[in-house]
Amino acid sequence: MWKCKFCAFSSSGQGKIIQHYKEHHGHHRRCSGLVCIYQDCLNTFQTQTELKNHLKEHSKGHKIVTKLCCDLCTFSEPSNIIKYCAHLKTHLRNRETVKCPFAGCSFKSNVLSTFTSHRSRYHRLSTLNSLRPELFVHHALTNAVLEEDSVSGTEASTSYDSVPEGVPPLENGESIKRQLASLFIRMQTILHVSNSAVQEVIDELFDIGDFAYKNIKTIIEKVLEENNCAADASVVTSLSDEIQSLNPLKFLSRAGPLGTERKRQSFSRKIFTVIEPVEYVLNPQEKNHSFVYVPILDLLSKLLERSEILETLQRSNGQEGHYCSFQDDEYFKENKLFAEELGIALGLYIDDFEICIPLGTSRKKHKLCGIYWVIANLPIRLRSTLSSIYLAALCKTVHVKQYGYSKVLEPLIRDLQHLETTGVFVKRLGSCVKGTVLYVSADNLGAHSLAGYQESFNVEKFCRFCLANLKDIQHHDVRSGAFTLRTPELFDEAINVLNTTNASCVHGLKRDCPLSRLAHFHPAKGFPPDFLHDLLEGIVPVELCICLSDLIAKKYFTLNDLNDRIASFPFQFSDKTNRPQTIPTNFSKKRTIGGNGHENWALLRFLPLLIGHHIPESEKTWSVILELKDIVEVLSSPSFTTETLCYLQAKISDHRQLLLELFPGTKLRPKHHYLENYPVLIQKFGPLIEFWTIRFEAKHSFFKRMVHNTGNFKNILHTLATRHQLMLSYYLEMPTIFKPSIETGRVSVVSVGILDAAIREAVWNKFEGLDSVSLTSIAYLNGTKYSKGMVLSVGQTCGLPDFGRVLEICVVDGCISY
Repeated sequence: MWKCKFCAFSSSGQGKIIQHYKEHHGHHRRCSGLVCIYQDCLNTFQTQTELKNHLKEHSKGHKIVTKLCCDLCTFSEPSNIIKYCAHLKTHLRNRETVKCPFAGCSFKSNVLSTFTSHRSRYHRLSTLNSLRPELFVHHALTNAVLEEDSVSGTEASTSYDSVPEGVPPLENGESIKRQLASLFIRMQTILHVSNSAVQEVIDELFDIGDFAYKNIKTIIEKVLEENNCAADASVVTSLSDEIQSLNPLKFLSRAGPLGTERKRQSFSRKIFTVIEPVEYVLNPQEKNHSFVYVPILDLLSKLLERSEILETLQRSNGQEGHYCSFQDDEYFKENKLFAEELGIALGLYIDDFEICIPLGTSRKKHKLCGIYWVIANLPIRLRSTLSSIYLAALCKTVHVKQYGYSKVLEPLIRDLQHLETTGVFVKRLGSCVKGTVLYVSADNLGAHSLAGYQESFNVEKFCRFCLANLKDIQHHDVRSGAFTLRTPELFDEAINVLNTTNASCVHGLKRDCPLSRLAHFHPAKGFPPDFLHDLLEGIVPVELCICLSDLIAKKYFTLNDLNDRIASFPFQFSDKTNRPQTIPTNFSKKRTIGGNGHENWALLRFLPLLIGHHIPESEKTWSVILELKDIVEVLSSPSFTTETLCYLQAKISDHRQLLLELFPGTKLRPKHHYLENYPVLIQKFGPLIEFWTIRFEAKHSFFKRMVHNTGNFKNILHTLATRHQLMLSYYLEMPTIFKPSIETGRVSVVSVGILDAAIREAVWNKFEGLDSVSLTSIAYLNGTKYSKGMVLSVGQTCGLPDFGRVLEICVVDGCISY
């Protein structure tokens, strides 16, 4: 009996369980396909054919019992022909001469394309048995093991062949239409296929189906005639009509329910959970002055009906003096609404972004203001996925400036007030659940604009966290206690002065925040700093510019030397994707090295490996870089203690002092002052990495790609919001909306006996008596990618970190060991 991994479905036939996965769990957005039906196998596949071929390996008890070595290096691993050739390609990419591994062939080459072409032409059908004998590493495997493998493979193969594949039961028309509609939504909103392309595919498919139908009757008559079967014309017609009724392509006719874009959207709205966006007109005299809003209460009620969300709502188990999430901070504990048994904490995000290339005449013409939200109670690994970031509103930036945030946020605030006072009814709980906005993530400009502060950072009161003056931050740091922290009382007092006098600004405040209408949210406690913009795209590129200019002037290295090292350095894994760009020659004039947050972070981390050997140990400018590197690494931590915060505060203070000592003409920027507030702000908000904007900014890419595909700017706000909600409806139809906690790449089943002695002993110590193990080169644990060869921190000794290299990644009983 086969059991589904995701639901209660079970079947005695392989064919039926495969069909079940295809219909109900196929095209999974995270697994990218069909899953293996064996409980201890984590493989996924794009097509049903690939899955069936993989199942044959399970059924035959297939195990890799061959270990291959390499002529050019110390490679010696259990391998199949694909894995071994993949290893040879690594040598070819380094322009090393590789000899053809197949017996009787003297071909050699150091060009990858030439080697690949040779293998395709002369050894396409070659197997492991065709390799040169000297490439095989012989092991003392017992005959018992080999015989056992052979017998089990034969039995399993016979069993597999004797079990019919099983023809899935005939589906009714509604089920077929549902699958087709789901496919078309996926094509439009996830694969980003344009409307015109989807329509052309549909029309072609219908024409193919129609052509096939015209030949059905002729084929039936021919088959009956060849088998000496006589049948009336009416019987033949009935058979052809019955076959045509099962043809899913009949729904794709222009007159059918899925034949046009309008009909497809109408059908999808009927069968899927689509939370429709609502368009609001800002000015009755200007109908194109509008914005779209997605009702947050409707979507929240749908989400809370899912057991997987209710079960994963995070509750604090923190200790005093430990800051592991926002639930451990002071502001959360002071919020009366969250003192209840269950309260939904929402995180908002607001930002302006360009949906077109911001050059030429299109610049700022189609700039939008996007407002997103997340359920902050969920663990960060779940809410950081783009499908867990939900759209609240879209509006043109020019209209936000013209009409103000109060008017644009009116429907959102109205729903949030209802959430605070009444809540949303959750059927599974049998009661209403209340909630409120906990924080608003944004860059400094967005935060100041929404909160009511001055948008300029060259004014006297530029900080939203304290009452520091721009001139004073050059002479005093936050640690000295020279600056008063902003409180709700000070904020309300300033707003009262603005309302009762003609003052245009009080303590940096110009107006009240629209979210102040909420009973359990206060602007003074709701806008955390952004680690990405303050450090990785602010302080880091500026200070690296200052320090690198000084080090180059002292002739420790040249800019060309550094750029050559960056270009040739063997970055691996995720660092290869985020590798830093070469530094422009005019970076000193620009007073920044440029680059985005990922690139600057990578450059800062790898600088000691790139140029550290050129710098004397006593060089103080180099100490500035190392101090900054330590600060960034500490701030990226997901948890803090009171002792860690004291260490961080000392680090930041020492870094400031050293920077001003070495470069006395340096003028500290507002972001330097924000950084000095971080230790106190972590106590108030929790780990700052929970609020950074990097994942929200990635959400913009959906709308940018959608605009590129549609090529139509007529009522663009409604179009984008509608497409986004259709995409969300596709996700909501999935059996699970969260990413699996464990995913793997291709898995090879290997006999434990042929593993290296140390690995074999480690496997048997952990899994006593294990005969075979599944090996993979890539595994995802809770969204983090681990690869074979990666170096990881595995603990500490006397305060110093211990590191280990991943030699093998094993899958045993659905769990990962490495």
